[in-house]
Amino acid sequence: MNDRAHCDVLVLGSGMGGLATAALLARDGFRVIVAEKMPRIGGRCSTMDYDGFKCITGVVGVETKGIVQELFHRVGADFDVQEAGAPHYLINGQICQVPSRGGMKHLMMAAGADAMDVETVMNAITGALHWRTPSCDVALGDWLRQYTSNPKIIEIFQALVSAVLFVNVNELSVHTYFEFLRKLKGIQRFGYAPGGSIRLAQSLARVVLDNGGEIWTRCRVNAIKSHKNIVRGATVSRWGKSISIKAPVVISNVGPKETARLAETGILDHSYLRELDQRMKPAVITALQFAMDEPLFESNHLLVTGTQSLNSVYQPTMVCPEWAPEGRHLLVAGSAPRNCREPFDGNLEIERCLADLRAVFPDFDSRAKLLLAGTFQGAWPGMHSLPGEDMDRKTPVINLYNVGDGVKPLGYTGLPGVVATGIDVAEEVMGRNKILTGAP
Repeated sequence: MNDRAHCDVLVLGSGMGGLATAALLARDGFRVIVAEKMPRIGGRCSTMDYDGFKCITGVVGVETKGIVQELFHRVGADFDVQEAGAPHYLINGQICQVPSRGGMKHLMMAAGADAMDVETVMNAITGALHWRTPSCDVALGDWLRQYTSNPKIIEIFQALVSAVLFVNVNELSVHTYFEFLRKLKGIQRFGYAPGGSIRLAQSLARVVLDNGGEIWTRCRVNAIKSHKNIVRGATVSRWGKSISIKAPVVISNVGPKETARLAETGILDHSYLRELDQRMKPAVITALQFAMDEPLFESNHLLVTGTQSLNSVYQPTMVCPEWAPEGRHLLVAGSAPRNCREPFDGNLEIERCLADLRAVFPDFDSRAKLLLAGTFQGAWPGMHSLPGEDMDRKTPVINLYNVGDGVKPLGYTGLPGVVATGIDVAEEVMGRNKILTGAP
């Protein structure tokens, strides 16, 4: 490998935002290089083989029949995802399936709310969706308490937003919540990728490679280079060698703060850096993965109400048995701390999640063996920003973009939000290139 390389577009990081952008641009004729510091691709949509189990690095379920699937069809990538079926809640110790229509009303009735309470809340939701969206300055929990004092109703919303939006009802703007309902329709159908979540990243990577692009793993970015406020490429280290990559467009999937750190000193203006420091609030979560001899419950996933931190439990091996050794099962439990906006004691949160699992499933310890326990925070957060608190995808440096879950469109979360950023930036680059080249 030479000490110099060049390409049309350099993508930093092989998370799903970076790979979505790379696949779209490679298909459109751009020469793309993807630089990934890890030995595997996918970022938080990847898979670790551990003791025969395919453990997650973040993403468990994958949205189907939405923007993620649309991207795969658009670039001609295989989208092999097995449907997980209708969502289920655990309410008052009973498993409740969410119907395709009238789901929230059904859940509130299942929680024991009286008809008047349910009607009042549903009327408020209808008004917020179809007439006037509530203020950004009001938290979802405070907004709900205007219409109900029933804690069971609050718990239903808490389970949803903490599991899907990675934030608590008292920390999420009610405006952002209703944008989420509008854009992603709340709880959508999802599934699991046979072979692990990494198969999605591998599918997009094949598109990049088949269209003349390159993906460099074990490649650490040292600095993003620019001249007269226009990006010029980056320097990277790979196999003990420093390489200068010349590129007129650089797209970063490493998070806005890390992008700023990699940019040359003084190139980003003070107002942008101040906004970055004040606005960005990473989502912090806990994920525990267990080995089991048989499923813990009948459905393959549950949203859980009435706990101190546990919000979701998944059994992907009920749909994709290849995630575990033959005859075994994998269980993934997710939880959110009481304050999602601040760093937390990871060990304490893991203990709280374990305590909730034991309370919900009395025979849990005899049926499940802990494989991996981890907290997503710091440089490896649940998301680089909480919903509604994202940065712009464009940086002050011309042709330097961010993609990923720190720059999501309002109302988006998780994998759909990440993919949306990749599509938006790829289309921006394509459009500008057509203007510069005079193409129709």
